[in-house]
Parts: sequence; structure tokens; C-alpha cells
Amino acid sequence: MIHSKYAPIWNTRIGDRIGEGEFHFVKNFQTEFLLAKKNVNYQTKQSIISFIEYYRHRSEFFRTRLFGFDIKEEFESIPLTKREDLQTKITEIIPTDLDLSKMVINPTSGTTGKPILAPNHPMAIGCYVPLIEFSVERHGVKPIHSPKSTFAIQLCYQEKTIEYATCHSLAGGAKFAKINIHPNSWKKPSDLQNFLKESSPQILTGDPYAFESAMKMEIEYRPEAIHSTALELTPALRLKLSNYFQCPVINFYSLNETGPLAYSCPFDPEWLHILPHDLYVEVLTKDTKIPVPTGNVGEIVVTGGRNPYLPLLRYKTGDIGDLEYGPCPCGDHFPRLRLLSGRKSVYFHKPNGDTINPIDVGRILRKKPFIFQFQVEQTKSNEWVCRLSLETEVIKNETHWEIEKDLLQKELESLFGENSKVFISTNFPLDGKKQLAYINSYLDKIGVNP
Repeated sequence: MIHSKYAPIWNTRIGDRIGEGEFHFVKNFQTEFLLAKKNVNYQTKQSIISFIEYYRHRSEFFRTRLFGFDIKEEFESIPLTKREDLQTKITEIIPTDLDLSKMVINPTSGTTGKPILAPNHPMAIGCYVPLIEFSVERHGVKPIHSPKSTFAIQLCYQEKTIEYATCHSLAGGAKFAKINIHPNSWKKPSDLQNFLKESSPQILTGDPYAFESAMKMEIEYRPEAIHSTALELTPALRLKLSNYFQCPVINFYSLNETGPLAYSCPFDPEWLHILPHDLYVEVLTKDTKIPVPTGNVGEIVVTGGRNPYLPLLRYKTGDIGDLEYGPCPCGDHFPRLRLLSGRKSVYFHKPNGDTINPIDVGRILRKKPFIFQFQVEQTKSNEWVCRLSLETEVIKNETHWEIEKDLLQKELESLFGENSKVFISTNFPLDGKKQLAYINSYLDKIGVNP
């Protein structure tokens, strides 16, 4: 795959860092997970208490938050963990008795402009494999565990991103690649089609933006399934993708902080079944922060997980939905989530009409360690406003800030294209709320539906 004459311009080498200990951990997790699915043994308020008690004595954050609490009797009174906690108190959250040599850091801000330096462990990342495989098997795809097979290729459409080919020791050595379908990444225009045909991945993964771009480029490859994640997949786009690629489209709900959370039901894709057996999911009212009755809308809150560096205690995801219990005709009887306000795709357009993936904007802004949070809005065909929350020391040093501001402005205007103008504001509040990072009020104003 790496040496294929059709290969993209690889720029990264990567492995799964799975040693013997991690391998056995994931295999044990998979056994417990499949048994829990079979026996409908999902986490409840009562069963998650042992997880909380375990970390109560190992994490300073847990110890402080739970001081004086009778967890069984006062569970709903336990303070919620916010995104701001993960940004500012991560060293308190990480248990004090852990070996940190295996830590992997994945900075992310999702659809918010507030980066979280989320620590993770190869064994927890490795658990993505059985969870993803279960979701595709539920839609009729049987993963092939062989070094001769390509299980998945992840599609991106960005000006710049990492591109690599690797294999998964947890999937029998099956191959995997992340590629950028942007024309910049290929030696010849025909190489993309030929590479996909030659690699023959069972599934294609990516976000709705990438898949919509793939349709516009008229990519001819037909996988066994589409695995859509990271952004909200609307019913209209799901149907459009299914018709174009002629395969099932799986909506996969996953957060960097939690790992995989839910996948779309094969019978009713508007609902997503809770996927792992070790996460407790609540839906809480906006104001009173108490669980809402079934059929009512609230904020999704998560406790538990298998990431040893980031145990979650009633973590506010910022996503809105409702939760339903009971048997499902599809055969997966874990609770079902319906996301009512997910992470929507946002498109920016250059003055010449070309499309820009906001991820490219985030890549530029996240390189600056003094930017705590950002929001970028396209207000006209050639104008953008970039709102920033900055480190106090940067603002105080006016000369230094003017230099950084000028560099940032030039880099963004280079991305947005000729004749573009970027106005930078430092009045964006750092208030712990989940703010949208990308807005296109210009397209909304002229009534364009991307």
C-alpha cells in the first residue's frame, strides 16, 4: 500500500503501539463487551458506582469532587465535569499511581474552538477496533482479519492533513489508511480512483464533509459500508450517500474524550444504540441538571470508560438528545440515543468559489499555544472575523501580540485565498460554555444550502 504507484503523498508513519499487555487487555474487553451485549448488561446508575469508588482514591479531581458525598444516595448531586475542567484540571484528573510512559496526547477542539489536550492509552485506543467492527457487523459487514485485506480507508478533504498507511495487530494485521482526497495530495488526478480500487477497503470512514466532497468528485469506488463520524449526519445526506455508494451508511457517535458512544440502528437510523458496556449515559435537563424522563430532551452526560488517564465523572458532552430504553427489533437492546443537535458541518467558501474545510482553519489556530478558544465566522464572500480568547501575558505585551496577530492574519488570508480579508478580535469570552468554532453567516444570508 505504501509503495503503490498510485499512492498519495504519504507524510506520516504511524503504528498502533500494541504490545502484549495491550493486546490481552483489548481481547478481554472485547469478550466482556460481546457478553454484555448478549445479556443486555449495560451500565446503570447503580452499576457505575464501583467505577467511581475506584477512582475516588486515585484521582485528585475525583477526591475533591466527591468529598463528603454518599455516592449511592446523592448521585444526582455530584457536580458535573465540564470541558473547561478537562482543559485546566487535566493533571488533577489523571490518577496519581499511573505509569505515564504510554501516554498519547490527541489535541482536539471538535466543533468548538476550545482545545482539549486529551490524554489516552494505546490499549484504550485499541478498543476502538472491536467497537467499530461490531457496528459494521450489525449492518451486514464481516471484517476480514488478514494482512492481505484492507479493512478501512479514512477519507479527508483538507488543504493539509496527515496521511499514512498502517496495519492493525488487533485485526489480524488488516490494513488501514488515512488519505486526503484533495487534489493537492496526488501525483496524478487518476491516482485516487486507482488507489481505492487497488486497496479495495471493506469500508470507507470519514466525516460528512469528506463524503459529500467524494460525491462531488464522482469517486467511483463502492465499499461494503460507509462509516460517518465527527459531524452531524443529516437524514437527507445519509440517504444521498446510501444511494450514491450503494451501501449501508452507519452514523457513528464518538468523542475524543469518551471514545465511541453509539452507532445508528440498522432498523431505524434516526436512533443510535449505546455501543460500549462500560459507559453510563444520562440525559439531564438544562436548568435543574436532573435526569429527564424518557422521551424528553436534555444534555448528554457520560460517566465511566476504559481510558486509564481520563476517567470520566458525569462529563457534560454539550450534545443534546433524548434517551429511550427497551427492546429494539434490530436485536441490540442497549438504550437508544437520538441526537437532536449534533455537530453540524460548516463550509467556508473562497472568493473564487472553492470550498474550504474548517479543519484547515483549526489547524492554523491550534498551532498557537496562547490561543485558548476561537470562533471563525465568514460574514461576506471575501471577509472573515476571527474571535480569540488569549493568554493574558500575550495581550499585555502589545508589541509581541501585534507581530503574532500579523502573522496569523497573513496565514489565514493565504488559506482563504486572493482578495480575502480577516479581522481579528480578542473579545471572545473564555466562559466554559460550548461555543461553535465555525459559522458561515454569509451563506445563511444569501440562502445557499451547501
